[in-house]
Amino acid sequence: MDSKDKMINDISVVIAGLSQKLETLQAKVEALCRSTGACGHVKKANKELITEKEGKLGTNIDPLCEKK
Repeated sequence: MDSKDKMINDISVVIAGLSQKLETLQAKVEALCRSTGACGHVKKANKELITEKEGKLGTNIDPLCEKK
């Protein structure tokens, strides 16, 4: 495997790992919204923790909170 293929493979592995972590995080946020009924508080905390730039790339938790 040449260095370009290795780099592509390494990036693919990292992305796959991040995707799994994102799915786990989404599940935890959804569980928090459902168990506490405090989706408004969770959304507010999310906005405070994530800057506007990062928020555009982050997870939108609104649909998660609506799944009661």
